[in-house]
Amino acid sequence: MRSMFCAVMLASTAAAWAQPAPFYPPAPAEPFSEEVFGHRVDDPYRWMEDPARAADMRAWLATASDATVRRLRALPERERFATLLRDATQAGVGYSRVQSAGGRLFYMRRDPGARVPKLVVRDGTGPERVLLDPGAGTAATRTVDSFAPSPDGRAVALLVSEGGAELGRFQFMDVETGQVTGQLSGRTFGDFELTWLGSDLVTYTQATAPETPGADPLLNTQATLVRLGGAAPVERILLGTQATGGPTFQPQEFPAILGDADSPVVFGFAFGARADARMWFTTRDKLLAGRPDWVPVADYADQLQDADVAGDQLYYISTRDASNGALYRRSLAGRRLGPAQMVLPGGDLALSSLVATADGLYLVGTRDGVSHLLFMPPGEQPREVALPFESELDGLKRDTDGRSVVFGLRGWTNAQASFRATGGQLQSLGLDSAMWAPARAFRTRREEAISRDGTRVPLVILSRPDPAGPVPTILEGYGSYGVLTTSPFYSPFFAPWVERGGAFAFCGTRGGGERGRAWHEAGRAANKHNAHDDLAACAERIQTLGIATPATTIVTGTSAGGLLAPSTAIEHPELFAGLVPRVAVLNATRLGAAPNGPNQFGEMGDPRTRDGYEGLMTQDAYLQLADAARMPPTLVTVGLNDTRVVPWMGAKFAARAASRFGADQVLVRADADQGHGIGSATDTQVAEFADVYAWAWDRATPR
Repeated sequence: MRSMFCAVMLASTAAAWAQPAPFYPPAPAEPFSEEVFGHRVDDPYRWMEDPARAADMRAWLATASDATVRRLRALPERERFATLLRDATQAGVGYSRVQSAGGRLFYMRRDPGARVPKLVVRDGTGPERVLLDPGAGTAATRTVDSFAPSPDGRAVALLVSEGGAELGRFQFMDVETGQVTGQLSGRTFGDFELTWLGSDLVTYTQATAPETPGADPLLNTQATLVRLGGAAPVERILLGTQATGGPTFQPQEFPAILGDADSPVVFGFAFGARADARMWFTTRDKLLAGRPDWVPVADYADQLQDADVAGDQLYYISTRDASNGALYRRSLAGRRLGPAQMVLPGGDLALSSLVATADGLYLVGTRDGVSHLLFMPPGEQPREVALPFESELDGLKRDTDGRSVVFGLRGWTNAQASFRATGGQLQSLGLDSAMWAPARAFRTRREEAISRDGTRVPLVILSRPDPAGPVPTILEGYGSYGVLTTSPFYSPFFAPWVERGGAFAFCGTRGGGERGRAWHEAGRAANKHNAHDDLAACAERIQTLGIATPATTIVTGTSAGGLLAPSTAIEHPELFAGLVPRVAVLNATRLGAAPNGPNQFGEMGDPRTRDGYEGLMTQDAYLQLADAARMPPTLVTVGLNDTRVVPWMGAKFAARAASRFGADQVLVRADADQGHGIGSATDTQVAEFADVYAWAWDRATPR
């Protein structure tokens, strides 16, 4: 869950704030209290969680959102930002998610003016062909959430969803003809990739929850083996809560079966919204016979980060004994698991992923968010592959030729470009995304903030080359799952804010992955208070530097950033002119009642235990509102089709904040054509960012 880069920040004019009456009606408050582990909890908006009353909750959100949007559209900077955003998003063609199979390249292509990207194939150096334009012939917002070419490149499996919901069914397409040849029966989530074990064998992770309101599609998912061909695919569940004779699974764990078409062993995983995974292996023969004998390889305590196979050797990265991760090897000779051998001890790079090829291993590591690529031939020490610019490496995947890898690179002032590495040598694939010209001149400045306990916190500031500070500044924090916030990332959606004269500041708080596993653990669950201190320190640092002042600083947190930014703003309202929680986790103690909530227990804390619940209380901005003396003016954004963060989290927070501080101080923007922001149409995003930037500019411009 990478932070969506200040995905939405909203504001309003001074004249609008002066209106004496609320501009949207208050949400009904219904008395409710309970005692949880000795803590009295008053929750007057608990009714919003009831699926039977979802229509009432959505009706209030719609009323409040309509009033908010009318106010935002009247702001003086709104049309200027809309124009800049349209210019930036239509600067040229953008490429992403490249994969290589059977001598063909498959990738997503976003054309200027198109609402959503197209799935495209290119044969060698030949011309491109559009395999699927999900936006053609329909008014609905349809997006390709996931795709997987077959090993020979003759077929591709693709997952399409509507309205940003990220739920759909895999279809199969013949690459030569473009004809759909079949579909899998089970729904799956956009983050779950399909794996080809052969030309007629695939595995995928399917949702088994009923398709009814309030049902959690991410509980009791099952890893399924599918044999294609015939009248209909033959599907068989072989890992998960419904599999017989296999490992025991918790309902919130996601099972997956991974392997290659030519490998004699196949791997099973249990994973979720957490840094680690469980892992097993079985033989291909037993899997195909429907009787896998899953041999344990790693449990959560082993802190497995990534793994791959080269011949009969299993390579994997673990942070158990090295905070930045060490590389290990275990033999699979004779289809037995040998003892662990350290191949590469922990160093100054935080290792995150690896891919094995016939020529050697490729390892990705980061230092304060900046990616480095290492190549390690058999029997040799790793050497660094020089990358063309300071970047974030994205989507490292092995070509089905077994000898090379393909991936994307993006930087603060470099749009994504795609590359192939063979034998440690880099080659451009000729898929360089266009970049909005003004963004090339932006200045990147790396700093450190000093947190309350003396910890030095990485900070990146993006601005025009000659900022006449203080300027309106958006401070972004995330701090969860070990995800990086300070990794270089160009986006045409944040470039217009900088071009207008503002600045972005990205704070790599503890809880993220900037400085290894220890950094992640120091800001996770009950330690989230450290991340709050880190974010406050970053605000103080940009203000000390003269980039911003408290009157020009807007703080934002997206998704799991809702555990960070709102609490920090409530604790330190004097540091901020505004707060934007975007599709955010705002009522963390209620994770157990939320779809996709139990999946978060491993990262955020388990509310069914005293320690877990009390740790979640320190991250629960909705509960903290009850005692808050004041808070900055706030814009809450909600995706009504959000599968990752349930909409009632944002609705409850907005309702309670408005009841405490007034509707004029708490705006709420709910979008019926969006989910979590992933897969949103370009025009929908342009409208959202234009609204947000107009509000943020108004709030953060000194008067």
